[in-house]
Amino acid sequence: MAYVDIPFYLAVAAIGFGLSLMTYRQFARHYEWPMGTWQADHPSLPILIGLVSLLIGVLFATARWSDGGVYAASAIGAFGLALAILWTGFLRVASQISLILAPVAAVMLFVAWNFGTSALEYHTVRSEIRELRQLLIDQNVIKRN
Repeated sequence: MAYVDIPFYLAVAAIGFGLSLMTYRQFARHYEWPMGTWQADHPSLPILIGLVSLLIGVLFATARWSDGGVYAASAIGAFGLALAILWTGFLRVASQISLILAPVAAVMLFVAWNFGTSALEYHTVRSEIRELRQLLIDQNVIKRN
């Protein structure tokens, strides 16, 4: 089974979407892009959501750095910045969805970081049956095919 570093990708998403959310209003006003009502009428709310998301991503990258993952932490920052540039610069109006994606990525990162990635797993009946069957095989209750 391949290993996927879920918190790494969530940290990149939290940084990228948070930074995009924090800066979208300035770019939208400068280039006369359309803004949603939150960005136009209540600019402090998107900035606060983006700041919290960015902070959670940066804290995770800092923790990764202190655990010896210098390259991983640097990559989180670089990919997060690249995502923010791509998301805001090329997708423009689509970056409004950062109002949803930034807090979702931040909450999922917080859960994965504090409770492990198994807290994000979705178990089906089939996977539970597979685990039970493996347990019975390991205890020699049933024979392997």
